[in-house]
Amino acid sequence: MMENDVYIESVELALNVLDGYDVRGKKISVQRAEFQMRGEYNPALKPRMKKQEKEKMKKIQEKLFDWRPEKMRGERAKHERTVIIKNLFEPELFDREVQLILEYQNDLREECGKCGTVRKVVVYDRHPEGIAQITMGDAEEADLVIQLMNGRFFGQRKLSAEAWDGKTKYKIDESEADKNERLAKWQNYLETEDAKKELAERNQQMDGDGTKEESSKSGKPEIDLSCAK
Repeated sequence: MMENDVYIESVELALNVLDGYDVRGKKISVQRAEFQMRGEYNPALKPRMKKQEKEKMKKIQEKLFDWRPEKMRGERAKHERTVIIKNLFEPELFDREVQLILEYQNDLREECGKCGTVRKVVVYDRHPEGIAQITMGDAEEADLVIQLMNGRFFGQRKLSAEAWDGKTKYKIDESEADKNERLAKWQNYLETEDAKKELAERNQQMDGDGTKEESSKSGKPEIDLSCAK
């Protein structure tokens, strides 16, 4: 292949992938370039590249030929399958009744399960905005959860639901003393018969519907890990 040639495969890739691709609301049009020679071709007049220039050009071409769009046409980002629900609770509620974390998580799993497969439920019990994060099987199921939960009332609280932006972190930092105190409350609750029964029913329900909580291997509900490790 000549040093200034382009790879045919890259041309085909651009035609198949980029033609009609939507970028910020505008569609890209891609077609093969057409070249016309002016005058007669004289190879002796062609400038010769030095070795260093050839290597530089080769690296540039390799970088261009390896390029791919972040996502294919019609494909949605992975973070779009995660929904953020706000104004679900006051953090002080869980200081008084730590077992309510389980109830909130189970209620969310059951309600969002009407929209598809619930992969993960995280209750950020220390967040002042009352945040819960639900990860569904795909982005379309997450869309249904947003439609179901946004503007809905939970008790006297009006919920908001939106797709996660893929960047915002909702974990709240605590002092070691506060963390240990809350962890002790949680451990004490887990030792009660009610907690054991609740966890057993929860695990049985998850086994029955074929779902499994992602990254939760301890049997505890998935809550803000600043208070449960």
